Amino acid sequence: MEREEIAGLTCAQWSPGAGPAVLALHGLTSTSEVWRALAEARPGTRIVAPDLPGRGGSVDVRVGPGLAGHAAAVVRLADELDLDDVTVIGHSMGAFLGPLVAAGLGGRVRKVVLLDGGVAPEPGLLLRRPVVRAAFGLQARHLVRRWRDVESFVRATNGKAIANRADLRPQMFEWAAYLLDGSAGHLRPRIDAGRLVADAVDTLTGEATLPMLAALAVPVHVLVASNGKDDNAGPFLSDRAMATGKSQLPRMTSARLNANHLTMLFDPAVAAASK
Repeated sequence: MEREEIAGLTCAQWSPGAGPAVLALHGLTSTSEVWRALAEARPGTRIVAPDLPGRGGSVDVRVGPGLAGHAAAVVRLADELDLDDVTVIGHSMGAFLGPLVAAGLGGRVRKVVLLDGGVAPEPGLLLRRPVVRAAFGLQARHLVRRWRDVESFVRATNGKAIANRADLRPQMFEWAAYLLDGSAGHLRPRIDAGRLVADAVDTLTGEATLPMLAALAVPVHVLVASNGKDDNAGPFLSDRAMATGKSQLPRMTSARLNANHLTMLFDPAVAAASK
């Protein structure tokens, strides 16, 4: 894997070179590192995964507000790399971002894969703008603080999500080691808290992005998790939400995985869908 600055963004590439590429977009509090599992499941496939503005190596990058700002930055990266024949795949916030990026790339896209996002969740009190802003403000304050070590960070942030998947602990440590900066006892996540909150608000309460794919004559496949933040939580996207998404984009196909919002990234169906 190579990591370098491209069009202002820190970007990871697995099997770089010419030809078809998978352009992978991470979630709200993640980085390019979460796509390592996909790369390992698809050896030899060119996977391009930027750290989105405000995260990881791109923590200090300033772009326009909301998903539109992220999309413009990612399209610039794709232009600089001369990407063509692209599969766009996104997880969580990245799945809501995916349709904007695909629209920006136009005829260069051959497929779009959305993981637990893209389709708008059912509306409710918890998804009102002031509530989302307050909830993610609290999350940001908890997240962007000093941590004693990588293990304590993983335990606090992903411990419940992998409670039934002890085999994923090494991968969680790799994710955290890349995200955290500083010395032992003084580790801080490379996340812009203000950007995190603003992105959460735009992702969950902004204009729907799925309909933007209507103008692209390419397959759109959505994989959704059976559980939300952990194995005891209800799904982020209900069957009713998926039915609404289908009405907005009739050609959309979908499948539900026996996983939660995080562990779904390691499901073989993700690698299969990206082919």
